[in-house]
Amino acid sequence: MTFLLALLRSLEAGTGSSRETATRHEKLIASAGRVSNDVPKKKSRHSSYFGGRMMGCGAAVLLASAAGASVFDIRSDARTATGVPTNSASFGATVAGDMDTIEAAIERARPGDTVTIPAGTYQISRLVVAPNTILYAPQGATIIGDMIVRGPKTVIRGFTFAAGTVDISNSQSVTIGGCAFDGGTTAIKLDGASDALIINNDFHAVTGDVITGSGLDRSMISGNHFVDCGQCINLDFNDDTARGRDIVIERNIFTGTTRMPLEVGPLGAYTENLVVRDNWAEDFKNRGPDPGATALTFVAYSIVPTRGVNTIIKGNYAIAGRRGRGAIGIELDGSGEIAGNYIQDFNYGAVVYGAGFNVHENAFVDARQGPVLNYAKRSGRIAGNSTGDQIPKIARPERRTWSP
Repeated sequence: MTFLLALLRSLEAGTGSSRETATRHEKLIASAGRVSNDVPKKKSRHSSYFGGRMMGCGAAVLLASAAGASVFDIRSDARTATGVPTNSASFGATVAGDMDTIEAAIERARPGDTVTIPAGTYQISRLVVAPNTILYAPQGATIIGDMIVRGPKTVIRGFTFAAGTVDISNSQSVTIGGCAFDGGTTAIKLDGASDALIINNDFHAVTGDVITGSGLDRSMISGNHFVDCGQCINLDFNDDTARGRDIVIERNIFTGTTRMPLEVGPLGAYTENLVVRDNWAEDFKNRGPDPGATALTFVAYSIVPTRGVNTIIKGNYAIAGRRGRGAIGIELDGSGEIAGNYIQDFNYGAVVYGAGFNVHENAFVDARQGPVLNYAKRSGRIAGNSTGDQIPKIARPERRTWSP
């Protein structure tokens, strides 16, 4: 079977239209989703529709400390099992004298406690963070090594991770906020996570899939800044109606991206009520096809789950930048709405593959091969899109204020 024939058959299997409104997404989602015992199997990138392009997302509870919960401070000369802080500034310790490691502090903490870490550099080895705990570095602290967080109701806040990974796979109600990730290949893994909140973090020079995972559910990725990273957000799904629901990706800023800012899929995947809104992508440094491949990767927002239902893509900005034109600004499979976006210097402003799309009131500036391509000639609506030079009506997004 040729690739084109296989593609068309896949397209014919797509879902129908859904016209539910997106008002339910106008607040931070705080619904309690369950953790599936059948964790979706990680899928490799698949060849996507247009030109054989390769394809590659949360709303969680904002946590408050339990009433009467303790605050544990590690002493300013604290150490881990394998490393010592680089400074010894006074910190006002409140814990027992033998509380001199991050591991020991976490073991001592009771549900609802906050463990505070003074400024310094700490080396860890796959540190497991206790459930219902806030791990907080109010003055900033650098972590060398990887961290595992399963929740529920666990917060990681204020740290810098030096080429390390925080793994929240199969977790429930985990928040990672106000952290920085410098270097490495992957910053956050979230296979099978539910009610995750990834908010107001900074990612710099993370060369692989920065935030990545399969089977995310009822989660939010908001207010994160990515600079000179590879594949910034990569979310895969299976054809599983118990996962991929009510995910919000908003207010993120992507600068100097070498692959794609956002990629959701692949062929055959199910999502429901996925919202991609108010994101900003600029000054791309696209490296071209993946190693050993010829497929295009210069796409700003690739949302192509074949069985996606009621996807909302609104208010996003993307400009290819001075290094060359992009291939596609927005691509969508499954049913959904593309509205109020500003896309500039991409060959196609948007490409739609499935049925039940509504592409309207977007600005597709200098889309030389066409503002909107209905690739498979499926049923849907295209109306009111503009193409001429204009001043963007979209402002650079600000981060939401949040507190654990």
